[in-house]
Amino acid sequence: METSKKRETAIAERARAWVLRLASGETDAVDLDALKAWLASDPAHAIAFERERGFWQDLEAHRALFSRPASARSRQAEGVSRRRWSRPVARRALASAIAASLVAIVTGPSLLIHLRADHLTGTGEVRTVILPDRSTAVLDTGSAIAVRYADGERRIELLRGRAWFNVSHADARPFRVEALGGVAQDIGTAFEVAQGDEGASVSVSEGAVGVTAAGGQVPLILHAGTQIRYRNGVMQRLASAAPDRIAAWRNGELLIDDVPLREAIGRIARYRSGPTLLWADTAESLRVSGVFRTDRPDDALQSLVAGAGLRLLRLPAGTVIIR
Repeated sequence: METSKKRETAIAERARAWVLRLASGETDAVDLDALKAWLASDPAHAIAFERERGFWQDLEAHRALFSRPASARSRQAEGVSRRRWSRPVARRALASAIAASLVAIVTGPSLLIHLRADHLTGTGEVRTVILPDRSTAVLDTGSAIAVRYADGERRIELLRGRAWFNVSHADARPFRVEALGGVAQDIGTAFEVAQGDEGASVSVSEGAVGVTAAGGQVPLILHAGTQIRYRNGVMQRLASAAPDRIAAWRNGELLIDDVPLREAIGRIARYRSGPTLLWADTAESLRVSGVFRTDRPDDALQSLVAGAGLRLLRLPAGTVIIR
């Protein structure tokens, strides 16, 4: 009986360690392979892991600590509102932000991405990957791809974020990149595929690409400098761009062109190590543009917030609240 109890405790501790490891954002391919093997080696491991993951999910209720304060009716009321952010409250807010971040990382979709990805990048990381056919994939921060090469095709699935591909044509198999149900097929090119709140997009920096937004469609051919976005099977042409400005993030630049403020903040937040929390009614209606440095995301946030007439509150451990 004692031995069985010790075993259960050891498994629970190991499961908790795996959850925290995933939440740290520092996992790599070796870690993910080890986790897959550990989960598959014993049904008790998977049960313990789900139990520990559920604990972090339960922390979601603490988001209520971030409820937006009522509008101040006077300078005095505003002063009271500001004083509410005392150290104890700030500590609670920080704890809630960290908990919410852990929940976001270990909940289903994100965990599945970690388990499915062959290559992924952490916060602020841009990585170049040489694929089996000697094609090149450059992954932006917080991105992930799965590589599925078979006899009849070379297929890449963009699981998260965005990636730029420079395709080798020494291999005669079709090269296809799948994202959000659509497919971009190389016709002799270099191109970017991205996905975000407004759908998936394809931008061509060299050559041509055939894009289908859903199965059975006739491909739409894009040439260098052209871009398209698709969502739920519907394609929309975007403004043309200079080919050398496509995927400018490879060179440390983040280009934001007429997108909703919420999406712009989300793009910048991907380069930050701390949580970025947004409560603003204008986040959906206000559209913004700008060119920012990917290695200075806090400066970019401050610029956007100031231009939108919002307030930015900084907490310890890199947590930022925009309201």
